[in-house]
Amino acid sequence: MSCRMDTQIQMVAHEDIDEGFLTRLRLWINEVLEVAEFLSPSPLLCITVWKTMEEFQAFCQREKKELGIVTGEETDFLATHDAWRGYPRIHVCEERLTGIPSVIIQGVIHHEIGHALHHGTLEFYTFRFSNRLKEAGLSCGFDLFLLQQSVYLLSVAIKDREVIQWLAKIGLGFSQQALLKHLISDTEEECWIWKVVQDSPPLRKIAFATFLKTLLPIEALVSAGIEEAQALRNQWNEAYAWLSEREQEALSLLARSIMNQERKTFQERLEPAVLRLITEPSV
Repeated sequence: MSCRMDTQIQMVAHEDIDEGFLTRLRLWINEVLEVAEFLSPSPLLCITVWKTMEEFQAFCQREKKELGIVTGEETDFLATHDAWRGYPRIHVCEERLTGIPSVIIQGVIHHEIGHALHHGTLEFYTFRFSNRLKEAGLSCGFDLFLLQQSVYLLSVAIKDREVIQWLAKIGLGFSQQALLKHLISDTEEECWIWKVVQDSPPLRKIAFATFLKTLLPIEALVSAGIEEAQALRNQWNEAYAWLSEREQEALSLLARSIMNQERKTFQERLEPAVLRLITEPSV
């Protein structure tokens, strides 16, 4: 592994990574950093560029085992961000992004840098499970594992909403619109999963939390009056047309209720969102 570092950014890249790919990554990283202050309290941002998914997955498995992490499969994403070690880390895999259009990769990099700037501490990756939340979960059929997955998935949606809305405010919304269009362009797998889980209330609600990863940021862009946001919302409706109108409206209401908590801390927003998800009959 080779290492490239300045006073704030450390990039670690496999020596076989295509140099042109690394050059584009640096360009897209700087597009965010040049218009934003480094908001993270951590003096270090580590960006690791992996050659293969096998290498990256092995790393994630080791990290999770060592740190006792029980969240979902991060390697499903186009790129990932975490602060499991107390400082922001971004992971990009060249193999995972093979065949993805450059404009989409640009949006991914902008997105992950946004997470590093805003969500670079353990506060955003350590979740509290109050007695109220655990009791509500049990009464609605959520064991601890299902409750953990619900919290994790809603935390992803909330953080994505913050990052995408912020990037739009600093003039980089175009890349996030391209990324969102890509993410909602194919819902075949989600449709299949929905057909399997829709008759199980707990699993149905976990699926709803997954759908919010794209819907919540889009609702935020619409509310902010961002150009083309309504077109994105219409595309989301079409992509998820296999949900009933009632189900789509329930998701929209849940998204707007989360947005109404924006002045509170991350943890203060997360628990009410999970409580509403697991207890709301219409969801």
